Parts: sequence; structure tokens; C-alpha cells
Amino acid sequence: MPGLGGTLMVVEKDPATTRALDDVLARLDAFKHKFYLNLLVRGLLVAGGLVLSLFLVFNLLEYFLYLPTWVRAGLLFGFVGGVAVAFFRWIWQPLAALTHLRRMLSDEQAARRVGELFPEVQDKLLNALQLRGQAQENALLAASLEQRAGQLRGVEFSQGINIQAQTRPLWKYVAVPAVVVMGLLLVYPRLFVQGTGRILNYNRTYSPPAPFRFVVENKQLTAFQGEDFSLNVAVEGEALPNEISIAFEGRQRRLTRTTGNLFRYDFRQLRRDVQFQLTAAGFSSEAYNLTVKTRPNLRDFVVRATYPAYLRRPAETLRNAGNLTVPEGTDLRWDFSTEATDQLRLQFRNPDETLTATSDDGQFLVSRRALRSQTYAVQLRNAASPNRDPIEYQLTVVPDQVPEVTLETFQDTTARRFLALGGNLRDDYGFSRLQLHYRVLSKGRPNAAYQMKALPLGTGPSQSYAYQWDARPLNLKPGDRLEYFVQAWDNDGVHGPKAARSRTAEFRLPGRAEQRQQLASQSQAVQSQLSQAAQQSKKMERELAKAEDKLKVKRDLNFQDRKQLKDMLDQKQQMDQAMDELKRQFEQLQEQQNELNPQKNEELAEKAKELQKLMEDLLDPETKKLYEELRKLLEQQQDQNQPDMQKLLQQLENKENTLQKELERALEMFKQLQFEQKQDQALEKLQQLAQEQQKLAEETQKNDKQNPDNKLSNEQQKANNEQLKNKQAEQQQQFDEVKQDLQDLKELDKQLDGQNGADEMKQDQQQVDEQQQQSQEQLGKNQNQKASQNQKQAAQKMQQMAQKMQQQMDQEESDEQQQNIDDLRDILENLLKLSFDQENLMKQFRQVDQSDPRFVQLGQTQRKLKDDARVVQDSLYALAKRVFQIKSFVTREVGEMNGRMDESLDQIRQRNVGRATSSQQLAMTSMNNLALMLNDALQQMQQQQRESQSQQQMQGGGKPGRKKKKGSSAGEGQMGRMQQQLNQQIQQLQQSGKTGRALSEELAKLAGQQQMLRQAMQDLERMQQKGGGKPGSNKDGQGQNGAGGLGDVKKMMEQTETDLVNKRLTEQTIMRQRQILTRLLEAEKSARERDQDDKREAQTAQNRPPVFPPAFQQYKRQQNRQTELLRTVPPTLTPYYQREVSEYFQKMK
Repeated sequence: MPGLGGTLMVVEKDPATTRALDDVLARLDAFKHKFYLNLLVRGLLVAGGLVLSLFLVFNLLEYFLYLPTWVRAGLLFGFVGGVAVAFFRWIWQPLAALTHLRRMLSDEQAARRVGELFPEVQDKLLNALQLRGQAQENALLAASLEQRAGQLRGVEFSQGINIQAQTRPLWKYVAVPAVVVMGLLLVYPRLFVQGTGRILNYNRTYSPPAPFRFVVENKQLTAFQGEDFSLNVAVEGEALPNEISIAFEGRQRRLTRTTGNLFRYDFRQLRRDVQFQLTAAGFSSEAYNLTVKTRPNLRDFVVRATYPAYLRRPAETLRNAGNLTVPEGTDLRWDFSTEATDQLRLQFRNPDETLTATSDDGQFLVSRRALRSQTYAVQLRNAASPNRDPIEYQLTVVPDQVPEVTLETFQDTTARRFLALGGNLRDDYGFSRLQLHYRVLSKGRPNAAYQMKALPLGTGPSQSYAYQWDARPLNLKPGDRLEYFVQAWDNDGVHGPKAARSRTAEFRLPGRAEQRQQLASQSQAVQSQLSQAAQQSKKMERELAKAEDKLKVKRDLNFQDRKQLKDMLDQKQQMDQAMDELKRQFEQLQEQQNELNPQKNEELAEKAKELQKLMEDLLDPETKKLYEELRKLLEQQQDQNQPDMQKLLQQLENKENTLQKELERALEMFKQLQFEQKQDQALEKLQQLAQEQQKLAEETQKNDKQNPDNKLSNEQQKANNEQLKNKQAEQQQQFDEVKQDLQDLKELDKQLDGQNGADEMKQDQQQVDEQQQQSQEQLGKNQNQKASQNQKQAAQKMQQMAQKMQQQMDQEESDEQQQNIDDLRDILENLLKLSFDQENLMKQFRQVDQSDPRFVQLGQTQRKLKDDARVVQDSLYALAKRVFQIKSFVTREVGEMNGRMDESLDQIRQRNVGRATSSQQLAMTSMNNLALMLNDALQQMQQQQRESQSQQQMQGGGKPGRKKKKGSSAGEGQMGRMQQQLNQQIQQLQQSGKTGRALSEELAKLAGQQQMLRQAMQDLERMQQKGGGKPGSNKDGQGQNGAGGLGDVKKMMEQTETDLVNKRLTEQTIMRQRQILTRLLEAEKSARERDQDDKREAQTAQNRPPVFPPAFQQYKRQQNRQTELLRTVPPTLTPYYQREVSEYFQKMK
């Protein structure tokens, strides 16, 4: 206690007081625990009774009333709410206090409750608690607190609460509902099962029990998204409804009765789960749930095809293409994009094979190499099911096909030394090799092995090949057989190249007899075509003459006349084509004849060459040009063209007449050439056969058993005699061929009117036959000595026949040369006389006018000269048929002469003196030109005769004429001399000082001669370009001797003609003429050198390009067209369509 002086007096607490106070507090804590325990027990009883009552009431209400869903929901949530309230209200608070989750009563609150329970305590406990805080400062208060604690020492506060007594009234609220619930559970548990179940499933609709029940027959109420689902429902019970409805998604639909008490409803294209309820007759079923699941689904896929490298085809990516057609060996990779898929497999069939795809975030990859055609299915699966519909495709593997090879053969139609092979190669992807396999079969090698030759190979799966095969290195003999076939390998990179071969073709070299027969047939064909061409030309001449006569009496040609002329032009074009074919056949004939019997006779070779040039010259370019002008005039259809057309028709008539004469000449020359070639071959064969017979006689004598040099045994001698007998038989067969040749010569001579005097020497032939037959029989009897004597006699007789034949040929040649010289001299004299007469007549015409009485007499004289010219023409044509040296431009000059004389007669009838004399001047120019050329030809023939006689004397009766090449042909050696003579005449005329008409006449004459020389040079140049010369040689290919040099010469000649016509004789003209002469002499020298080169080439094997029939050329053109078509095929097409296109092109052929 503090004193009055402000000091504080501290009073220490008595330990006894402290112990008493702690004891009170402990008994007070026990009271508080029991207090809350009492509250907990009471709360449990109250909450339990409330919950059981609610449970019982709610179950009873639902079980008997079938409350709607919202009421059942209210009951469920109301029950839950009641339980929660009861728990928090009566259980949670005391429980939380006991577990110290919340504060208990304070000591003061507990003291008051104790005071209320214990009257003796009253406020003592409360006052003690209140004095507890002040007792530490006041000793008096501490003593009072100790006193009060001592007064409470005997009171147990917790005994003031009797839990049993306080909870006893509450047990009846729990027992009654608990007994009812337990009783009902024991007696009628369905009440709580159904009631509780319906309340818990408050969202489902429940109906009172019906007199029937719904039975869902589907084992599982599971469907798949996007699919239909059929719900099958049956009703069972005492009273069955007639209709059943289904309610879902706020709609109600009627089920379809199937049979009896069975009903069905189809859900279409389900997308999500469906909750439905069945109703009938006012009763409803429980709610059903149809679960919708998702099947695995294939959205799309791509296939990457990597083709074998040898196809050279880029890889392709195919989208959603399951049916595949790929080459064998293609690597395939499928890339599938799926939905709701756990596993993907490819199931292949035939043979069965399963490939499981690797998965990567919904993408499935499968790879394999395509080696066979198979069907395959794509199988998808997830946890719910596999894919509903099968996904099946066809994998078609196109194996690399075996290639196809065809073979077409064509033979060289001339020398038979070349073969042409052609054919088609077809494969699906291409080729790697192409080879020609061949072998030569003969009597000595019947089973020869095949040899191989590589052939050029193109690119592409379908192609053609053509190969020209030079068979000369094979050295085929008559009777040998050449077998060959073509083999091709494809480029298969999977199994290796596959080979295919064509058919086996055979080429047999004909025997000599067969070749002779073929040559005779071809010779007859050429002769027949020449004759037909001459007849067609004669017919063409008549048609032209008729057309010209019509124009003389008509102002113009009508439509029918023009049509006839156009048809004639078409016929002329066909004639030209026939002439080209004729030249080709003649060339082939000469080649085959040279192959069978190589030409050693230079004279015959020169004649064949001249005949070839003649046939090449038949198609005159000037004639073609005239026909083209006629065609243009017919197209113009103008009346003012009538004079031009009439003149043109007359010119064409003369051209056709000349062509007809040349064809007749070519026919006769061809017959004579065939006779002389056959005669020369027969002579050579007879001489060779005589030598072989003599040699055989010596062998027979050596094999005689009486010969001391013969050491062979009897068997060896007998075998040798058998061989000799066979050789003698071959000799007899060859002599039979000679006899046939002599007989053929006799027939050919009859066609030539017996001008050659062919003699078969029948008596000599009979003697040779008898001697050969006797030697054959004696060899069979081993009488070699007698057989040898007969063989020698036969050889001697054949030699005598050859000499007799040679002498006859020499005599005939000598007589023919003399006859030709005499005929040519007569023709030349008549031609000169005709030229002088024409010149005199021309002078007389210039001195008269139209009214002069002598005009008619002079016209008759001109007609007589025309008849004389016709005689000269016929004689010259007859001689030209025998003399090969007379060129075609000579006969054409004759036609030009006749044409000019016809023009002069026409002008005389029209009393046009000027034009008549001009035509006479041109006709006289042609006569002079002919005289110059024929004089040169006469000199050559006389020189050749002298050389032939000199050689005959030197060789003592040998064969001179046909072993010595004749001199230069007319045209090649004479142009230079004629140009030199013309130059001299021009120079003399310049120095003569003539003027007026005399000068004009001389200049016109010289201009005509220069024109003639220019035309002759053009003809010669054209023949050289067609094959008579070599314009591409070193001497012709450069400098002034070439084509460019001759072109300059022609231009200079034309300039000279212009100067002469315009009466210009200057020093420049003289210098130009000297240049022309120099150029011509150089050209002739070059021509002679070419002739020497041709001779050397003729004596050696020429590498002549093969001449195949037109069928081979047409075949190559077809192959080229097909190749071009194949190039238009898009390369992106699949091999199948490429093959289809190729087959289509094959059918187009």
C-alpha cells in the first residue's frame, strides 16, 4: 500500500493463496468442458431427429407422389440444407469449442453459470475472479481472496451439469423417426431405395408404375458420330400400348411398330449424346442416355512416288490418289492425315502383308517398294472402334515389258551389194543396245556361227531404225545364204536388261543363171518403156498439132479445148516422171550388168556412158520452160494471147518431134548396146571356158594311172576321177550357157534387122558337146588318157569358136565404121548444098516484093528445100542411131533447122518477106552449125578408123575396135575449134570494110553461130552436172574452169551476140572473143582430165552410194513422220498413255 508520503509498499503474494486460486480455476475449466459436451450431445440428438424426420418424410412424399423434377430438386437441396443448418447449429459450435477451434466461455461467464447452478456459491466465485488481479497490490484483498477460495474448496463445479438428465427428453425425437426408418428398411426397403434414388436423380423424370414396361433391346446405347442409330424397344406387361413415343431435346416423335410389340426409332446423323424418355398411354419410362462416340476418320493423304533411276522420271506427289499405277520398282510413301485415330495399317492381299504406319502428331507414314500388283486396304482404329467402311484401293504395278522388234528388209536394186534394214522398236521405257546378228551359210559352212554388229540407237521408248548395210566385205558367192536378225535390249534397271529379237531374215545371192534371167527381164522392161515413151511422145505431137490447127480456124479456144490442153499438160508431167524412172532403171541395169560381168571393153563402156547421157538429155529444160509458158497462157484465158499460143504450140510440136526421134534413137542404141555387150561377154566367157577346159585336160592326164608321175593308190585315183567328172559336168553346164548366149544374140540381131550378122556356129557347138560328153563317159570308165584328149579337142574347138567370133566382130566393126563414114560424108555434102541453096533463095527473096510474079515460084522452091531438109534429117537420124558419138544437141539443131524452115514457109504464105528472110537466115545458121559439127565428127571417125587399122596390124588380127577407147565425143573437142573459126570470121569481117545489107547479113550469120555455140556449151554443162562430168572436182571447183567460169563465158557470148545484132564491131569485141576462146580451151582441157579420172575410177572399185527401191525411201519417210508425231506426245503422260499413243500412230501408218 502506498503511504501518505507517496512511497509504494509492495506486498508479496502468499503461496497458499496461489494454490487455492489455481484449484478453483482447474475446477472451473472442467465445468466449461462438460458444458460444451452437454451441448454437443444435445445437438446430436436434435440434428439426428431432424435429419431422420426429413429423410423419412421426403422419401414417403417421393415414393407415393412421384414428384416432378423441380420438387425433387427442392427436396434434395432442402434436405442437404437442413442437414447443414443442423450441423452448424447444434453440432459444429460445441465441437469447435471442445477442439479449441473457437473460444470457450470466459471465466466470468462460467462463474456466473456456476453461481446459477450452485446457490451456495452465488457471487463468491465471480468475486474471487474479480479480486485476482487486485490482490497483488493489497494485502487485505489477498487475504479476502484466500478466504473466498477456501469457501469454494468443497464444491465440484462440473457436477452442476447432468448430461443424462438434460438429454433424456430429447431421445424421443430421435427414437421415433429412427424406429420408423429401421422398420421400413426391414419391411419395405424399396420405399427408401426408390425414393432416395429418384430424389438423388432429380433431373430424371419418373412416372408411377405402368401396367407394362419398356424393354430396350439394344445391348449398348452407343452410337458413332455422323452415323445413324436404330433404337429397338419392346413392351411387356398385361396391357400393351398401341403407340410409343420418344421425347428428347424438347421434341416428341412416334416410334415405328415393326412386328407385334416391337418398335423402332432411327436417330439420323448423330452429332452428340442424346438423353431420351419413352412414353406410352400416359406412362413414361426412365431417362436413357445414348452415348455418341467418334470413329477414326481419314481426312486426306498424299502418295509420293519415287521412280527407278533408269526411267529418268521425276518423283511425283499424288493427292488422295489411292488407286495407283506405277512402274515396277517404284518407292511409294503414303502420308495419311487422320482424325480420332490411334493406329493405322495397310493390309495388302495376294500375298497377305500388313504394314503398320508410324505416327507423328496425327500423321501416319507408310513406305514400301512396289514390286507386284496388289489390292490394299487402309485400316484405322481408335479405342472406340475401327473405321466403319472399308477403304480399299488397287495398286497396279506395271512391269518392265519385253521389248518388241520388227524387221523390214530392202535390197539394193542395182549392184546387190547393199542391204537396207529398217523396223520399229517398241518398249515402255527405252533401249540400251541394238545389234545385228548375221552369219553366212554355204556348202562348206552349213552351221556357221553368228557374228554381231552394233547398230545406231536413238532415244525414246518407241523409235524406228534404218541401217544401210554394206555386204561387200562378206564376199558372198552365188548360192550363199546370209541369215540375219536384229536384237534389242531394254534398259530395265530392276531386273536387268531384257532382250528381244526380230524374225530371222535371209538374203540369198542369186546364181549366175538367175542373175542372167533377171538382167534379161530388166533389159526387156527398159526396152519396152523406151518404146512406150516414144509412142506417147508421138501421141503428144499429134495432140499439139490438132490444137494448133484449131487455133488457125478459131479466134479462141473454148472450155473443152482448154481442158484437153490441160489434160495434155498433166500427161506430159506423167511422161517426165516416167522418163525419170526410165533413167533410173537403165542405170540399175548397167550397174547389175557390170557386177555380173565387169566391163573390160572400153569402147562398150564409152557407148554405155554416151547412151546414159542421151537418156539424161531427153528431158530438155527448154521444153519444160515452154510447157510452163503454155500453162500460164491457159490460166490467163485472154483472146489476145492466141498468136503467142499458136507459136508456142508449134514450138512444142517441134520439140515433141525431136523427143520422139531421140527416143527412137535411144531405143535402137540400147538394143545395139545390149547386143554388143552380150556378144563381148559371150566371147570373153568362151575364151575363159576354153582355158579352163585345157587346164582340166591337164589335170585329167596327171591323174592317169599309166602316168609314171602318178603315185596315188587306186582308191585315191578313183576319188580324183570322180572330182574331175564333176568338174567336167560344170564345164558342160557353162558351155550350155554360152550356147544360150549365142542363141540370144541371134534373136537380138533379128530385132536389129540382122545388121550384125550374128552366127550361132551350130556345127562347132555340136562338136564341143560330143567331145565333152565323150570325156565325161571316159572319166566314168577311168580312161583318163582318152578323156584328156577329148577335153583338149573341146578346148581347141572353143578357142577356134572364139577366134571366129572375134574375126567376125572385127570385120563387122570395120565395115560399120566405113559405112558410117560414107553416110556421114553424104549427109555433110547434102547439108552444104542445102545451105548454099537456102542462101541463094534468101538473096532472091530480098530482091522481090509481094506483088512480084516470082514470089510464088520462090515459095515453091522454099518448100522443095524443106523436103530436101527432111531427107537430110532422116539420113542423120538413121546414122545417129548407129553412131554414139553424135550428141543430142546435134539432133536438136536439126529440129531447130526444120522449125525455122517451117516458119519461113508460114511467113511466105502470109507474104511477109522480112520475117520470111529472117527465118531463112536462122535456118541457114543452123545448117552451117550442123555442117561444122558433122565435119568435126567426120574427122574424128576417120581418125578412129586409121587408129583401129593401125592397131589391128600391130596386134596381128586382135580385137582393136572394142579395146581402144574412141576419140573425144562431138561437142567436147570441137567447140574450141568452132569458136576459133568464128573469131577469125569476125576479125576478117571487121577488116573487110563491108557496109549496108552485106554487113547486116554477115553479122546476123555470125550472131547465129555464136548463139549455137552458147547453146551447145549449155547442153554440155548440163550433161556434166547430171553425172557425165565432175563439176565438184578440184579443177572445176575453183578458178575460171568451174561453174562460175562457164557462167562468165555464157555472159560474154550473150554480149557478143548483142554487139553483132547491133552492128558493133570494136576492139573490145575482139578482145572479148579471145577471152571466150581461152576459157573454152581451158574447159576442154579440164573435161579431158575428168575423162581420164573417170576411166581410172571405172577400173577400180567405186564406192557408189546404194540405190534402193522407192519402197525403202517411202518407208523412211513414214518412219520420220512417225518420229515427228511421237515428239509431239507430252512427256508428262504416264507410260500407259504413251503406249496407247504409240499404238495409235502405228495404226495410222
